[in-house]
Amino acid sequence: MKFEQVKELISLIDHSSLKEFEFSQEDFSVRMSKNEQASFSTSTGSKEPSEIRSNPTKNESSATELVEKVTSEPSSKKEEKEGKYILSPIVGVVYLRPSPEAENYVSLDETIAEGQVVCLVEAMKIMNEIKSELNGKIVEVLIENEQVVEYNQPLFRIV
Repeated sequence: MKFEQVKELISLIDHSSLKEFEFSQEDFSVRMSKNEQASFSTSTGSKEPSEIRSNPTKNESSATELVEKVTSEPSSKKEEKEGKYILSPIVGVVYLRPSPEAENYVSLDETIAEGQVVCLVEAMKIMNEIKSELNGKIVEVLIENEQVVEYNQPLFRIV
């Protein structure tokens, strides 16, 4: 299937009332879902399909952006990244700052100490401080402000 055909297919699904769609043709398959925590995967004859997680805070992303993400995702195995992760202990909405006008608790390339608050997770109208159990430097922020997170979902990567 050609790139323009995939773009057209995504556009059609985006403007329809369908919630999920799956299409297979020879060595190509694509699965699309409008659900907030859906995963999209494609395979083009490679051994492992590439996968993209949708972001519920960015429902306005266009079909073209999605196609570009799907087609630019490498089909080879992802290499293990060094470091450890700060995980969400609960399901809820993550807040990277104490209030909308305040600075983030932590930022990329910042050195943090054990016990330092890195974000909040709101669950059942209760704000839960998420504290680092590690000393180190934040090398990757894996979530966005006001994103829904799951239990044990990685929030930050620390080295």
